[in-house]
Amino acid sequence: MSASAMHPDLAAAIEAAFPGRPVEDVSSLSGGFSGATVLAFAVDGASYVAKRFAPDPGDPEPMAREIACLRIASARGVAPRLHHADARTGVTIMDRIAGTPLRPTGDPTLPGRIATALRRLHDGPPFPRGPSRMDFLRSLDAQCAAVAGVGLPAELVRTASELERASAPHAHAAPCHRDLNPNNVLVAADRVYFVDWTTAGAGDPFVDLAQLGVFAYPRREQREALLEAYLGRPASDDERARARVARAIALAFYAASFFAAGARLGGPPPADEDARPLAEVIAAFGAAPERTHPGTVAAALLREMRREAQDISRDRP
Repeated sequence: MSASAMHPDLAAAIEAAFPGRPVEDVSSLSGGFSGATVLAFAVDGASYVAKRFAPDPGDPEPMAREIACLRIASARGVAPRLHHADARTGVTIMDRIAGTPLRPTGDPTLPGRIATALRRLHDGPPFPRGPSRMDFLRSLDAQCAAVAGVGLPAELVRTASELERASAPHAHAAPCHRDLNPNNVLVAADRVYFVDWTTAGAGDPFVDLAQLGVFAYPRREQREALLEAYLGRPASDDERARARVARAIALAFYAASFFAAGARLGGPPPADEDARPLAEVIAAFGAAPERTHPGTVAAALLREMRREAQDISRDRP
């Protein structure tokens, strides 16, 4: 793509950020599920990423909130450096990080590096609140009903609501990313960065931690080590219990997201795949997303959420 072919809002933003300087090596990147336009480009040999997500003129709050969170995160060093942000046009420009998305690794230092980045985010200036997780779930429920004629499983909605009530004291405790799937975590040589701040806002920091555990740390001992690295000490009984509730919440909301994605692709997964363990399904999805129906991932996440919720209920006094 040539610089002259890009959207006028992107061209104007790049000119504002780098006035009079030639733009080179323009290429398109995937915008993921968000539908955003994302471009990589270079100026004076340095690499940048420009993102444009056309804001809703009738509801400017989401874009304004995302940019407010992004400014704070960039200043804290947990998001790439921000060079331009305009809530009116929905355009942001940031450094392009020479890093890789979070994947299972034998690097023993990585959990500590991730935990350090999370603490830096959570200990920073407050974020705007934004929609609740139940607002988000209701939106996905409506999407499923509109596309597939049936909403999310009733068990999922009911359990998520119960879990949210249990975690209510921590609902707005810290500035949170609120979607730490592995593709939103970039591991660079110098530090760990978080990207895609669309859903960021005030939240429960343990849910951020739990989201990492869903995909990147499937074994219990891995999640316990990550929690201890985050806390900087052994977890108390209350903290372990809080982490279990947070994990069940993370499982519920990722299950809802994959159910919605499956509905958009035309329905549920084949029945003979329903019994596969979560770790196996996630590994298959990570290796070849095009070969694993989102509904298969959703069903595995729902089963794991059910087990976690049953354990939580059984252990309560």
